[in-house]
Amino acid sequence: MRLCGVLAIAILFVFGMTSGFAAPIERAVDSAECKGIFARLLEATNASFDRYSPSGDSVFLRSPKIVLSCRSHRFTGISLMWDASGFPPNAWFGLLVKAGKAVTGVDLKELESASRQCHRSALKDKTELADIEIPNAKIECQAFTRDGGGVNISIWINDRDSRKGVEEPPSLGSGAALLREPG
Repeated sequence: MRLCGVLAIAILFVFGMTSGFAAPIERAVDSAECKGIFARLLEATNASFDRYSPSGDSVFLRSPKIVLSCRSHRFTGISLMWDASGFPPNAWFGLLVKAGKAVTGVDLKELESASRQCHRSALKDKTELADIEIPNAKIECQAFTRDGGGVNISIWINDRDSRKGVEEPPSLGSGAALLREPG
């Protein structure tokens, strides 16, 4: 008898989750905070919408290609890649920090200085990775010169108090996998 009750509950659960009666799950990118960041990001970079990630926690932009990850306030940031060499031009860093400011609100000069420092550190490190924390922003970098080179930099909201006891976001942003495996 008890097994029938468990089976009935399981069937109702599955039916409820797959039917029109189930409440839609709100995607992280639909939050008011993410929508505000998205609007600031579009204005700051002149990028245009490309698509949402299947998980609903990232927005992919094009012209230029930027990934905005909005999992929660604790895990919100942007990622930008450069795959023409290990040394992006000044204009690329300018775009990176404009996007970073749209997310974090941190001063452009402070973001640029920290991003360049992170980039240099990643180039020097054998793991090709580095990160730097400044007030209100965490910057994560991968940079290398082998195989033609590449750079991936993510700028996250750094709200240390709200992150206490919570695991860190995946390195280099959602949807922005490491460019290449070390050879």
